[in-house]
Amino acid sequence: MNRRHFLALAAVSASQAAQPLQDKRLSAPPRIRRNFNAGWLFQRQSKGGGALGSWERDPTLGAAIEPAFLNAKSATYDDSAWSSIQLPHTWNQHDGSDELPGYFRGIGWYRRHFQLEPGLRGQCIFLELEGVNQVSEFWLNGAHLGKHEGGYTSFEFDITRHVQFGPAGNVLTVKVDNIYNKDIAPTVKTDLTFYGGIYRDAWLRITAPVHLSEVYWLTPKVSADSAEIEIHSKIDNQTSRAASLKVIHEIIDPQGAVAAKVETSAAIPANKRGHALTQHLRLAQPKLWSPDDPNLYKLRTTLLDSAAAGDLHEAPIGFRWFHFDARQGFFLNGRRLQLRGTTWHHSYPGLGSALPNSRHVKDMELIKEMGCNLFRTSHYPHDPAVMEACDRLGLLVLEEMFVGEEVEDDGGYYRIQAKGIGEMIARDRNCPSVFMWGLEGEVESAAKHVDVVQQLVNKIKATDPSRPVTMQDARIESIKETLDVVGLYSSFEANDNERNLHPERRYMIEEYTVDAIGRGLYGMGPESEDLGCEKHEAYLAEVGRRPWIAGSTVWHQFDYDGDEYDPITPHLVTFGLADFWRIPKDVFYLFQSQWSPKPMLHLCGHWTWPGEEGKTRRVKVYSNQARVELFLNGRSLGVREPAPFPGLDHPPFLWDVPYEPGILKATAGALTSERKTAGPAARIDLRSDVERIESGDPESLAYLTAAVVDKDGTVVPSAAHAISFTSYGPGELLPQTWPGHPTGLTWNCVAGLTRIALRSTDRVGRCVVSAYSPGLRMGRAILDVAAPGKRDQMEYRGGATVYK
Repeated sequence: MNRRHFLALAAVSASQAAQPLQDKRLSAPPRIRRNFNAGWLFQRQSKGGGALGSWERDPTLGAAIEPAFLNAKSATYDDSAWSSIQLPHTWNQHDGSDELPGYFRGIGWYRRHFQLEPGLRGQCIFLELEGVNQVSEFWLNGAHLGKHEGGYTSFEFDITRHVQFGPAGNVLTVKVDNIYNKDIAPTVKTDLTFYGGIYRDAWLRITAPVHLSEVYWLTPKVSADSAEIEIHSKIDNQTSRAASLKVIHEIIDPQGAVAAKVETSAAIPANKRGHALTQHLRLAQPKLWSPDDPNLYKLRTTLLDSAAAGDLHEAPIGFRWFHFDARQGFFLNGRRLQLRGTTWHHSYPGLGSALPNSRHVKDMELIKEMGCNLFRTSHYPHDPAVMEACDRLGLLVLEEMFVGEEVEDDGGYYRIQAKGIGEMIARDRNCPSVFMWGLEGEVESAAKHVDVVQQLVNKIKATDPSRPVTMQDARIESIKETLDVVGLYSSFEANDNERNLHPERRYMIEEYTVDAIGRGLYGMGPESEDLGCEKHEAYLAEVGRRPWIAGSTVWHQFDYDGDEYDPITPHLVTFGLADFWRIPKDVFYLFQSQWSPKPMLHLCGHWTWPGEEGKTRRVKVYSNQARVELFLNGRSLGVREPAPFPGLDHPPFLWDVPYEPGILKATAGALTSERKTAGPAARIDLRSDVERIESGDPESLAYLTAAVVDKDGTVVPSAAHAISFTSYGPGELLPQTWPGHPTGLTWNCVAGLTRIALRSTDRVGRCVVSAYSPGLRMGRAILDVAAPGKRDQMEYRGGATVYK
């Protein structure tokens, strides 16, 4: 499947998309793309496996089709009792992190009733799925469409022959399972939840019978002066006549002007699929794509058919060149660039893996805000919205396919992973952000299993030879020999030994972590924030002292759910630089001080230490400024320059201060950061990140932060109150099932803070959210759930309004 299907640009109306063509020969809309997320029905089977969670290895548990579903593929099947849902959807959004062991692994069924207008008769209809975990099977009006194996890549079906037009309508049935399968990676993973369901977007794509089935580009030569562009396209002619076409490729610059153009004629035989064309363009003085300046052009391809409607396709294109050097690391556009990256699993409280695109984008924006220039898609292709955000924000992408740790050599394993590699590359090869393909590593299997991995490396190289191939922690010498870049791990002793043995190889650290970190824990004990910061400081310095290491990616950007983990919070993997709710830990600001060019200042920890009066405390400040001054209750404690720390661009600023309650404040020019001593907990302060969300828009969410504060509004860092959330009005709170709180809307805050998400319904008006805990004054936030031209349905028409 080509990247063309996932551009935000493709979501505009067909009439808007056609406007740039200005050609009378394009007599009808070239292609239509309809979101297919609404109106689904769902029913999960009653029996399943998964008591062992991600360790489950019994493929028979939950695999039998229960009697109630034996005829579910039939169009006449009675689904009136099924639940109404909207995609994205997973049946594990809560039970991956609740108080019960494991999570459901079995079969879920989806049904979608839909109509197509008669005017579309004669067009080609495609069903696109961005991701279904992990085995899915499809029927339309009782006809079998096909089966897809693998949970993280996008795929499609041509449903033209099976659709009906007009009021008779259509019924689509999808059977999905997340059952253990030894041939589908990952087979087991200690810290990964194998969410089941159609957890990404679905679309209908409608094209003329003569249409573009693939367009991708290569840039064999790029410089500041010019760019050579090699454009590969494929055309399907699903008619009984030969087609005489004009094929036009245009490069549209960031301001919307045509910067380069090539046109050719093509004669496509009747009933011909995959007719291949290659054309070349040259662009003078391209605006280069880089993390600092992510200039995005568009490649617009137009088919003009002399006898019928044509087609239009748009894809992003960015101009950059890069290489790895064995001695000096990575170079982009002729300059050395230290790769500064992170990793991320797609999950969020109350949503599981079924994230709206807006959440994907927010997470990428947080990663960019921290100063990253690299995102590793651990350990699988991520949502198309992630890739679009990386293109736009300027985040280089190391995109990988899961392989390790357990590898089979029965033929099925290679077939499924190789197909996934093809789907990954076909979808994202047009992303200028993608600069490497990778395989998740840590493989230590027998030689015959290593052969399978080697074949997968070769599959990537054969499919896209324009990008280097890597593997994280490739432990087998024969695999390392064929990698373009060798992925290192956490141990510098092992890394230095590797480099001494093979100085000719190119290296980067593709995954490292130093410790789990519990937000709000201090005192240099296990899993504390201050100890974790020191370990990360030391690690970053080690990387900085080795220019032959192209860069590093930290594990992990956010805490995430893992059923088998229990280090600090049950069922949470706490290696994140921010917690599960995206509340940053101090270590987030360490990375920001080293990596972000934006002036920043952060005073670590808190200043509430009852009973510690007079005892000396180490005060740490992270900043990328030259000097920082510290004040305690208005008295200057001196101006500091960074403490010497070879390998760090901006070492931390340190003071030893006798503890005295009051206000601790750091300043650097106009920047300030302060901590106040908190008194007893008095109330909950509830604030939303937005004042308005859009009615009926599943992408429009508000994230509300509840803070337990004293009478003056200072967060109480020791507070761990259980907070219950309620709402009324046209909004819906997302439950988070948590140990001991089966209602899903009550859980303990951490270090005085927690968050909850609110999404709109299709109603309009004010939504009031409250946060309650016994003994504290209730917190309240009021949001508008709005839609253009619609009146507030919560307004009292007698003239008074509650909660002004």
